Amino acid sequence: MRKQIIGATAAILSAGALSIGLPAAPTHGIAWKTQNTLPFPAGAASNVEIAATGDGDAVAAAIIDGAVYATTATDGVWNGYAQVRGDVDATGLKLAAGPGGKVALGWVEDLAGDLRYRVARQTGPSSWSTAQFLTPGNGADVTDAELGIAGNGRIVVAATIDDVNDDINDQLIVTEWPEAGAPGTAKVISTDHAWGPSLDVNTKGEALLAWTYNGLNTDVVNVARRAAGGTWNLGNSTQNSGDVAAAPDVALSDNGQGQVIFAVVKNGFYVAETSRILPNGTVEHADTASPLDEYVYDVSVDINDSGSALFTWIAKKDQLAKVRYSTAANQADPGTAQALPGSSLDVVNPVAKIADDGLKVIQYASAGYVTTQYRTGAGAQQFVPFTTTNGHAIDQSVDVDPEGNAVSVVYKPGGSVFARFLDASGPTVELETLPANMLVNPPLPMTIFPISWTMDDSLSAIPNSDVYATTAAWNEAGHSDPYVIVDNVSGTEAEVPWILGTTYCIQVRPTDTAGNSTTTEKQCTTVPLDDRALVGEGWNKTVQTGNFRNTLLTTNQQGRVLTRNAVKAKRLALVVRKVANGGTVKVTFDGDVLGTYSLDGTGKKKVIPMATFGTVKSGQLKIQVTSADGKLVSIDGVVIAK
Repeated sequence: MRKQIIGATAAILSAGALSIGLPAAPTHGIAWKTQNTLPFPAGAASNVEIAATGDGDAVAAAIIDGAVYATTATDGVWNGYAQVRGDVDATGLKLAAGPGGKVALGWVEDLAGDLRYRVARQTGPSSWSTAQFLTPGNGADVTDAELGIAGNGRIVVAATIDDVNDDINDQLIVTEWPEAGAPGTAKVISTDHAWGPSLDVNTKGEALLAWTYNGLNTDVVNVARRAAGGTWNLGNSTQNSGDVAAAPDVALSDNGQGQVIFAVVKNGFYVAETSRILPNGTVEHADTASPLDEYVYDVSVDINDSGSALFTWIAKKDQLAKVRYSTAANQADPGTAQALPGSSLDVVNPVAKIADDGLKVIQYASAGYVTTQYRTGAGAQQFVPFTTTNGHAIDQSVDVDPEGNAVSVVYKPGGSVFARFLDASGPTVELETLPANMLVNPPLPMTIFPISWTMDDSLSAIPNSDVYATTAAWNEAGHSDPYVIVDNVSGTEAEVPWILGTTYCIQVRPTDTAGNSTTTEKQCTTVPLDDRALVGEGWNKTVQTGNFRNTLLTTNQQGRVLTRNAVKAKRLALVVRKVANGGTVKVTFDGDVLGTYSLDGTGKKKVIPMATFGTVKSGQLKIQVTSADGKLVSIDGVVIAK
């Protein structure tokens, strides 16, 4: 382990060459990791899905030759696979993940002529429960199905069903499966004329369900909400301004805010519209989100835990298609739509994902290629594209994890399934607690105090860290700008050089091999001003091991005084040696009495708190012996902190 100290006293007092401002936010270097071929058996893949479950952790699923398979990645490494269901000519694969690694996998299969939706839950890295049917049989065929899972493991499925005898026409139902117990009875949300359902479930178990209802003169988008307690409302219309041209996509934040996007026919064009859904279930009036002279289809929306949303869609004009996107802050409608770089005749299937740290990802397919574009939440950075080689299917999936990384899965028809992680977040790091007062030895003109921290990065190595500091000397009113006080530390320990009478506020900033950095919260400590910096007559200069810098000023005479002028402090404390039958001192600062303090007891380097001020206060510090002659008073130093 290497510990590097910058310079000596002069380097700290004038840290010019290495003085740099500490970035206020994490640095996003961002790097795609090596593409992995997923460990599935050979065969013809027809459907792929992916869900992030943690920092660098994910579950991928695929239908291969009609059977359902899944594999799990831990810290970016994929391990084996499980056959969740044998060859049942499965279709309509969906994967949902919740906090704590809870994962559900669903698909449509034919059972005795009925198309039913079946779901399994993950019970271990390579194990899954027995699959359960969450839609009815008896001639009722699933036409669309959506899947979600809450923080308590409750699985929610929304599906539209048709009866082969035409008794049921596009009926919309929801079925729930608690983690402990059997699936419940299906609840009818819309008796008929429902199509294109979209479902999202948050950590608390709230859910939003959007669908198009075409039983009126004008198709409308309806939204139903599930309360955390389990009650579904009857649904509310978005009051869209025209017939629905693209089925809705809905997203629900952990804070209860929701967003829905769809397209409507307006003046002969297909126009994107969005509605916000309030925590009480109110659906706000639809607002136009796209230019009015384009044809919009393939809409998508995602929302993070704080309520920020990312929308995307395909917009076609003059036979040229492009991907557009828009963003919305919490409790706000989307801003002006922007176009992603690049256009194509056949771009399809855009998927929007937004992480809690602001990372935005849009993935889409075009002419055998899959393109993933990303940008961080920092400033006005543009989206950066990454495109696969040729020959990939249009079906693809992408997700972001809680730490702000991304993971993508694609496949080649008749070939392999591939996944790739995007390392877009810095290490997790925590500085161990510093003591408020750094009473350290040995007695050198300049020495060090040790610090340590813990750190981890699931996707990349961490070659080094920098230690930043701001400093404030005992006679300075404020702190310096941040500067690197120890650089290029390999490992999790460093030695910070110090000067007497100075407060240090420390932060550690590790950087991974992708170039992502994270900075700890600052922690502050103060090196006391030594007794030798105090001025007074009639005091004995004592040298004794075990005291701060092994020195003391001692007296047994009443009335002896020590002073230090031009002190600037927010917090003051006295460092003393206590002895049996020790004396007392009165301390004043800027003419105000802070108190009278007893030095009776035992022990060296004892800290006596005296005062804390709301702002920095300046003046003379005065220590006066008030005990009778013959009682020993030993002053070791003063803590003057900012």
